Amino acid sequence: MSKTFKIVLVLLVLASVTSAVLAVFAFVGKEREYMKRLLLEDKLAATLKDKRRLKKEITSNEKAKEKAESKVFELETNIKKLVAQIEEEKDKNKTTILNLSSLKKEVSGLEDDLKNEKKEKLSISKKLETLEFDFETAKRDISRLKTEKQRLENTLFDLKESSVSLDKIVVSPSKEASALGPIAQAKKLLRGRILVVNKEYSFVVTDLGKDDGVEKGIIFEIRDGTDFMGKAKVDKVYDTMSSATLMPGSSISRIRKGNLVIESI
Repeated sequence: MSKTFKIVLVLLVLASVTSAVLAVFAFVGKEREYMKRLLLEDKLAATLKDKRRLKKEITSNEKAKEKAESKVFELETNIKKLVAQIEEEKDKNKTTILNLSSLKKEVSGLEDDLKNEKKEKLSISKKLETLEFDFETAKRDISRLKTEKQRLENTLFDLKESSVSLDKIVVSPSKEASALGPIAQAKKLLRGRILVVNKEYSFVVTDLGKDDGVEKGIIFEIRDGTDFMGKAKVDKVYDTMSSATLMPGSSISRIRKGNLVIESI
């Protein structure tokens, strides 16, 4: 085999290999183009699908926009109405505020009048209590005087009937004191009961008076059984009753009508 034939054979082999390689590259290129086309078709289909979806959304949004615009228009109309109502209410409130200011002045005047009325009422109430107390005292004095009068009339009648002259009996103080013994010499503590409790002015009225030996300034202890309630100082004395002002530390809220009063030593 000649050298030329070998060269030609090698060239033919190279040409065949090259053709084959080129054919392979051409096939691969066609396959790539086909795949690209498929991808582009898929993208186009997806794009068309998205377009249809977006179109529907745009249509839906346009409807929603129309509804929103209609709602906004309705709200604006309602807002205008509310603004008009608010302005009307403001005008009414101005009138109401003026009326309230006038009413406040009237109420302030009425409160002052009420305070004055209360003060007058308290004064009248205290005077009334004093009058009632004096009236009760007068009633008791009248009753006692009637009894004394009747007793004296009966005594005079008996004296006239008997016409007996009695000698005056004189008792010696020293003999009387010795006859009575230590009982007369020992001071007997006054004991009585509460008739009235005045919590407003902190005083009590007892059933002990001048007839019982009560004097102004005497101090009574107030007790409920064995419970100590406080002390009261006598500031006004009547024949059968006395008024005593409660001293500091006394519990006026616990003192009741009928509580025991004992002269303090």
